Amino acid sequence: MLKQKILNLMVKTDAFAPFRFLNRSKIPILMYHRFSPDNDFNATSAQTLTNHLEYLTKKYQIIPLSELAAKFKNNEPIAPNSAVITIDDGYDDAYSIAFPIFKKFNVPATLFVVTDFLDGKIWIWTDKARYLLYNTKLSEFYFEIGAKKIEIKLSDKNSRLNFATKINSELKKLSTRERDEKINELAKIVQVELPELPPKEFAPISWEQAREMDENGVNIESHTVTHPILTNINETDLGFELTESRRTLCEKLNREVKIFCYPNGNVSTRESEAVAKSNYDCAVTTEIRLSNSTDNLFLLPRIDAEPEMTRFIQSTSGFDSLKK
Repeated sequence: MLKQKILNLMVKTDAFAPFRFLNRSKIPILMYHRFSPDNDFNATSAQTLTNHLEYLTKKYQIIPLSELAAKFKNNEPIAPNSAVITIDDGYDDAYSIAFPIFKKFNVPATLFVVTDFLDGKIWIWTDKARYLLYNTKLSEFYFEIGAKKIEIKLSDKNSRLNFATKINSELKKLSTRERDEKINELAKIVQVELPELPPKEFAPISWEQAREMDENGVNIESHTVTHPILTNINETDLGFELTESRRTLCEKLNREVKIFCYPNGNVSTRESEAVAKSNYDCAVTTEIRLSNSTDNLFLLPRIDAEPEMTRFIQSTSGFDSLKK
């Protein structure tokens, strides 16, 4: 309680200004995923995004990720207190909720999409566990993944989402085949049938919406074909995920696509080198820190766009890094 009061006072008095000044040459690349009309758990509400942009447009110059990559690549100076906005996956709420707010503030953003998801061929696989736990009538059961046995007790939506997150964190350690087998096993245990395609809550934007966004300040870039954990797949599949997603996007958007985002942030030297060889200009990770011109262009860090305003201001200022 005392810590929160101190943070609130720091925000009220703009005590993070010195940290923004000290980090003026570093760039917060903000990372969003889902959006909601209200305060849904695990999604950024429309009001929160509005609050974020009101703050950012006062304190930062928001630039496209493509511009940042070009300046890094060419060793060109970047305006002090620049910031970048990114969104992962390509859910419908990026268009229906976030896009109008970006247009209202006239700020650029980058949306990383999964091409088979937009093609209507697949789910984002992590949503399957969420769907199953949201819809099961069971309140308690066990689920084994490898050597781990998870005791699951379900009540409200938040508890269901939390247990789905625990399950997904274990599924991420498996091969694609093993992962899919375990998801099917979970469906049988909870006695819920998975639809072939995601329901509205987990649906993607359309290609028409993607083109509209791309032509109006929200650049569409690559997040693979099927959203696998790249460190878990072989060389052939890795090449396919990188090149086919880029080819599809170039065809659909009628322009070059040069930026990549690693699913779940999982990346080793093999993956970053493969991205570099696949004609991309840069790639973003989920490493949490401010970016600077000395960073590897294919391992750019980002900042989680936390919904709580005091935490958002603190993390974007670079205070967290200096505190460490």
